[in-house]
Amino acid sequence: MTARYALLTLGIAGLSMAGIFYSLAHAPVVTIVAYRMVFAALLMLPVAFVARRARAPQTSAPFSRADLWTTAGSGALFALDLIVWAISLKFTTVASAALFVSTHPIFVALLAWAIFRERPTPLMLAGIAVGVVGITIVAYQDLALSGRALIGDGLAALAALAETGYLLCGRSVRRRIDAPRYAFGVYASCAAFVCVAVLGTRSGFAISGHDLLLALGLAVVATALGHTLVSQSLGYMPAAVVAVSFLAQPLMAALFALLFLAQVIPLTTALGGIIALAGIGLVAYANEREPTAPLEM
Repeated sequence: MTARYALLTLGIAGLSMAGIFYSLAHAPVVTIVAYRMVFAALLMLPVAFVARRARAPQTSAPFSRADLWTTAGSGALFALDLIVWAISLKFTTVASAALFVSTHPIFVALLAWAIFRERPTPLMLAGIAVGVVGITIVAYQDLALSGRALIGDGLAALAALAETGYLLCGRSVRRRIDAPRYAFGVYASCAAFVCVAVLGTRSGFAISGHDLLLALGLAVVATALGHTLVSQSLGYMPAAVVAVSFLAQPLMAALFALLFLAQVIPLTTALGGIIALAGIGLVAYANEREPTAPLEM
């Protein structure tokens, strides 16, 4: 059990470092993301192969055509999530960007309500309300500091919406396909979409050794360790731990930004962030503990 909690903590810390790597890079955002995902897919390939061989045939279902299309769609949304969030860091702080992208549990609840007709529970609705209050406080503070910061907040929220689509797309596939193979499929399709974006934006694939190391760091720390370990660990964690894990990422990101980038958080932003994280945590906890009920037609 201790090992599971350690892996979850390591995964959250890895995710929280993404903003630091992006902030230190000089190459175009889309180029950095492209190298990150190519490296991540290559790292996951042997893991997916070993996972497939280690499982019994009856528990290792092959990808169906629908699974492949859904996985490709997840990869496209993941690509949008990564690119837009990395761009948001050009406008706002790592702490604010990490907070706004962490609002995806709220979007998951709202879109599940709108698309899948899953009624939010009272606790979930309360969490959404609290989260919106906190986010509003942070946005107001960022607007007072700079209009550019508010643009960054909006981009990070858009990234959260894309992440929501990525999570919802993966629902059906993950019921049949193990995490390593699904992760490889998403990473590989994401890398393909981002490479197309590099060509479309004419950003180019030329990159310095410094930025190449940062992209490799993103692949190892934020993707292979971060995304993969969190996805794997949350399948075995209690609901309360799931909720707390959503709160830890923005807090760790803010700490890393202070240590590595000297980005100090204003008191009002910190207060709004704490309120927002409390609301997001309630939504995540409610979503895990009390599955939403289908609406009556």
